Amino acid sequence: MVGTAAGSLREACRRRGILHGAARDHIVDPEDPALDRLMAAECDLLVPENGGKWAVFQPQEGRFDWRRFDAAVAEAERIGARPVWHCVLWQHMGMPDYMKLPARRQAELGVTEKEYFSPQGTLSAENHWARFTGVVDAVKRRYGDRFYRIDVMNEAFFWETPSSHPHEQDEHGFRKGMWWQVAGGAKGPDWLDPFFRHVRTVFPSAKLVINDFGLEIAEGWQQRKRAYMLRWLEGAVARGVPVDGLGLQSHLMAGKPYDHQGMVRFLKAVDRLGLPVHVTELDVDEQHLPASWSRAQKDGAIAWTAAQYLRDLVQHSRLAEVTWWHLRSDLNYIARRDPPAKPQPSPYDARSQRLPLYQAAVDALGEGRSG
Repeated sequence: MVGTAAGSLREACRRRGILHGAARDHIVDPEDPALDRLMAAECDLLVPENGGKWAVFQPQEGRFDWRRFDAAVAEAERIGARPVWHCVLWQHMGMPDYMKLPARRQAELGVTEKEYFSPQGTLSAENHWARFTGVVDAVKRRYGDRFYRIDVMNEAFFWETPSSHPHEQDEHGFRKGMWWQVAGGAKGPDWLDPFFRHVRTVFPSAKLVINDFGLEIAEGWQQRKRAYMLRWLEGAVARGVPVDGLGLQSHLMAGKPYDHQGMVRFLKAVDRLGLPVHVTELDVDEQHLPASWSRAQKDGAIAWTAAQYLRDLVQHSRLAEVTWWHLRSDLNYIARRDPPAKPQPSPYDARSQRLPLYQAAVDALGEGRSG
């Protein structure tokens, strides 16, 4: 079922001046006319899930492979949507081997995270800027200034886990990742500023955001990460950095305690800075729900989780977009991670039928303040 009339997610967003979108990964996903029709009916934005990542479109230095990026931009144009560039920089993943730190430096730097390093890595303080500006310029030459949003930095802040090490984040909450190491992160929180400033000069029309995950749950590490993010945003605005909004990936977790009060305070603080919120990768993980629950019970919990979150965003932020990490559940990475469980993290099922999550999102978007 593909809905385009009143009651659709796109129309619920449009009534509020919000753009509605979804990720799509060409080449990896099968050619699927039904999916393309669904995207055309629902999407004002289209995000290449992987096609816009450096490791995909420039896997070796000087060799570009634009196929997946081209396909996403072409489909956006075909269905009347705006393309998004996700993402220019990724602090710990999504980079080709040559764009990582040399493996021989790992012991010297005292960092255990292996994703920052490669035996083929040649990233350094001396070459990182030329490589960064070269990629930004190459993307501009190919696509022009047509992107609605550009995720300038993805996942800059630390992700605390039982096996993580506190010394691998700095006092401002940043991962001591590959970009932090070469761009002078140790000197202070303004190490990201030049990246935003350069992307603005090359793409004057795009909305430039910092994009991250793990901010919604009432757990200590997420609450700390929220505080680090807000502190950086406050400083960036004060320094005149051209950041146009906050990208909240919004990989929600049904069965985990959503931090309603903490998120409301956070969203109000972001709003006071005059910054819109972009929901960039919305889905709901069900792995923390009881395995004994029926499919209907799980779908109900997923819908309830998303509704709480979207209601807070509508009521307490300048919500600019709601973009799903795939419209169809079978294409989402959560479903690919555990195919036998057949999870349903997205608003449609594998047959393009609306799930309870869909109506819950429509209803939540219809509440609260407008504009």
